[in-house]
Amino acid sequence: MIAPARRQIGKYEIRQKLGRGGMADVYLAHDTADGHEVALKLIEHAEDADTRDSIEAERRGAELQARLADVDSHVAKIFDAGDADGYFYVAMEYVAGQDLSELMRGGPLEPAFAVDTAIAVAGTLENAHNLHATIGGKEFHGIVHGDIKPKNIRIDTRGQVRVLDFGIAKALSLSRRLTRNEFGSVPYSSPERLMEGHVDVQSDLWSLAVTLYEMVTGLQPYQADTTERLERMIRSRIPPPPAPDPCPEALRRILVKAMMPEPELRYANAREFTDDLIMFRTGGPVRAVSEDLDATRRTTRPEHESDETRRTAPVEVQREEAETRRTAADARQTDEPRNWPDRPAASRKPLSKNARRAILATVAASFLFFAWQALSSYVLYKKGQEFENAIATEQVTDPNEIWNRWTELSKDSPSSFYLRGARKAVEQKEVEAANRVIASYRNTGAVYENGWKGAREELMHALLLDPDNEVRGRLRLVEGHISRMTGETRHRQSDIDEAVEKFGEAQRLLPGSPDPPLAEARMDIQDLKDFDRAYTALQLAEKHGYTGNHERQQLADAYRDRANRAFWDSRNVRDLPQEKDLVMRARDDYQRALELYQSISPYGNSVSAMQTVQESLESVSFRLNEIEHPSTGPLNKLKNLLHLWQ
Repeated sequence: MIAPARRQIGKYEIRQKLGRGGMADVYLAHDTADGHEVALKLIEHAEDADTRDSIEAERRGAELQARLADVDSHVAKIFDAGDADGYFYVAMEYVAGQDLSELMRGGPLEPAFAVDTAIAVAGTLENAHNLHATIGGKEFHGIVHGDIKPKNIRIDTRGQVRVLDFGIAKALSLSRRLTRNEFGSVPYSSPERLMEGHVDVQSDLWSLAVTLYEMVTGLQPYQADTTERLERMIRSRIPPPPAPDPCPEALRRILVKAMMPEPELRYANAREFTDDLIMFRTGGPVRAVSEDLDATRRTTRPEHESDETRRTAPVEVQREEAETRRTAADARQTDEPRNWPDRPAASRKPLSKNARRAILATVAASFLFFAWQALSSYVLYKKGQEFENAIATEQVTDPNEIWNRWTELSKDSPSSFYLRGARKAVEQKEVEAANRVIASYRNTGAVYENGWKGAREELMHALLLDPDNEVRGRLRLVEGHISRMTGETRHRQSDIDEAVEKFGEAQRLLPGSPDPPLAEARMDIQDLKDFDRAYTALQLAEKHGYTGNHERQQLADAYRDRANRAFWDSRNVRDLPQEKDLVMRARDDYQRALELYQSISPYGNSVSAMQTVQESLESVSFRLNEIEHPSTGPLNKLKNLLHLWQ
């Protein structure tokens, strides 16, 4: 789509290609206006129906994803969407890390990690399916993702699960029947989606089940050498074979239930799916019962499919279906080495003594394994509760000690579901500690460099626990102050410039906070001597709630001093054209200083300063009047009198 390695679309400068999906290409791009990196999705405009449909789906999906990101931290944020230079674009949060497809290149993932990831994704799907939003005057009651697959699930650099690309999300209240598998990926599409075009809650849950199956086994549940054959296998509604070992039996049953051919036999919603996964992780009983599922698997056949239809089906399809059934049967016999209840008694063979011992040993080992897992999860949960309570009751208050204890507690599972309460408590304490430093600077204007460095460390910890934009904004603010102090100490302009950039980014991330513009105002006064920009920044800080007088007095003093210099310099060019410009500049600065002193009176030395400025303003105004009306000046009056006397 974009041939040059670097190209600009609107305000976005293309850096590198990240991938392609459907009709869209995704690039890493630089926002030249705001200065941050984004993931930029592009679709080139065209008149064909497919392109128009894709763009409209992406446009609606971007708005819905933005709403969902406001309530779910697992969802990538949307910064902007629109049309530029012949493309439709969506600028979204660039999430650094690895997607599941990259992680699975080395083989299956640990079941515990896979299930924790699925729990996080299911939670996001639950939020999406229950989202209520009004966009363009239309009510949206729940949305579906529509393309859950390993490439759209990323583990970021902090170990958090992130769900990407709601670009094809459909509003359930406005869902339509598709004539083909539009937008979605065939290996992760449910039978009813491929057959009838249904894109709904069940299609999302099916895609998540396939993804979980793949994480645990390293294989997709249906295998075929072409996309067409794969689609036919899924459409046949023949259940996939149960997940092979080393998939735990309880998880195997969950996956079988989640991928039953008929939607009504699966989990009804994301909450039911999540609950069973949590029960598996805690060692409790899951909803999926092996006997019921086995019976269903033996008898399941699409109602519309008659024996006559099967006899007249293409030989190739029959062969594929037979192979799938044989694979499923083999897997069942491997999983459950017992005589099937529907087999004739005469055909049953008694198990040997060694076989029975092997089965008992396997059952005992499985029981011990699950018991150990349940006990470990329970112990972790209790420790997390105890730590959360210790923080809440202020048994531990030092941020460094809190973080050290959290690191020790969560060293093997920092993103564990069982530590969510403790994780939130630690994050709050780290943010509160940094906020005290920020508030101290706001109120006093003085914080030592070590104080800012401590706040930076606390906010970095908080960001590891929850990549929230407010936390990131505070971190940029603190980093700006560290750069400012370094620049002041070393007299290095590059550090001052970096501080300006950090404060600007903090202001974009914290649009309602007075602290970023206040920091800019103070730096403009003290370091950059840009008093006009400082005045604008101070007004913004006050608009957001800042009520201090110190900066107004500093700014008033600065305007008065600059006016004094201009008025003094004007005397060196007296009666020359440059004089008027200098005198007018002095007058404007005196007036701004007087306005600022009046706004804070009687704070500080404002009363005496007002009197001094008023006297200076009178002198300036008198001289300006002489310049503008030379015939009324004292010298000209004397000349006129001499002329009359002569």
